[in-house]
Amino acid sequence: MNAFRTVIATCLTLVFDSAFASPIDISNALPNFFGAGIGSTTEYAGGKDRIVGVLPGMRYVTGGGHLFEWYGTYAQYNFGGLTGLQWGPALALRLGRRNVDDAVVSQVHDVSTTLEGGGFVGYEYSHIGDVPYRLRGEVTVVTNAGAVYTGARVSLNTSAWFPLHSRVFIGAGAGATWVSGGFNETYYGVTPEGAQKSGLPAFNPGGGLNQLTGWVAGIYRLAPKWYVGAMIYYQRLMGDAAASPIVMQRGTRNQLTYGVGLAYAFK
Repeated sequence: MNAFRTVIATCLTLVFDSAFASPIDISNALPNFFGAGIGSTTEYAGGKDRIVGVLPGMRYVTGGGHLFEWYGTYAQYNFGGLTGLQWGPALALRLGRRNVDDAVVSQVHDVSTTLEGGGFVGYEYSHIGDVPYRLRGEVTVVTNAGAVYTGARVSLNTSAWFPLHSRVFIGAGAGATWVSGGFNETYYGVTPEGAQKSGLPAFNPGGGLNQLTGWVAGIYRLAPKWYVGAMIYYQRLMGDAAASPIVMQRGTRNQLTYGVGLAYAFK
């Protein structure tokens, strides 16, 4: 995952998440699905150069009523209800920063790919009525136990979905992420050695608010079991992450991601 949690995976999360639980199809027996998506995002957190990636995704409700979700490099298992209180473990693969296109940033210390683990807790409300809608809020806490960075990352994400038609749905959401000083030091810091090699000033960031996010998306039901979606995801780096010379001198604090996905629903 890149320094944000794999933005492309987030794209797929938004696209697929709406496909299997659209406001028109609110029930406790949501279908399973699998699919894939393609998206474009920046090469690394705070950078300008872009990459394109393809990732799989799936959702599966076990016989015991528990929910497993896997979107690209992120997976979680919900021990709670399909609506109401939700909680469980979470795993994320965070991609590193190596051999990037920017010749200056490539001289800053490399960041290895690492596995993050932790958990989430959230709540989902599905309204059934003349104008059905679905609201969801979730807090996720993960760490990699010092394998690449020290400390933890805490994310708050909210979403809302509404129908425009029996086959067309729109959604929007917002979020924020707080990180430890060790996280920012790894992904946004510049060591004295890195400063000497790259020409960037040395920078030792602290922790705090790392980013604010917002997104809009649309879903179209092609057939009873097929869905296609598209979305735009915006991130604005905050605090010491935004103040990093990696971002200020070589990149941008405004990060834009967009993607499309196709999903097949099944029982």
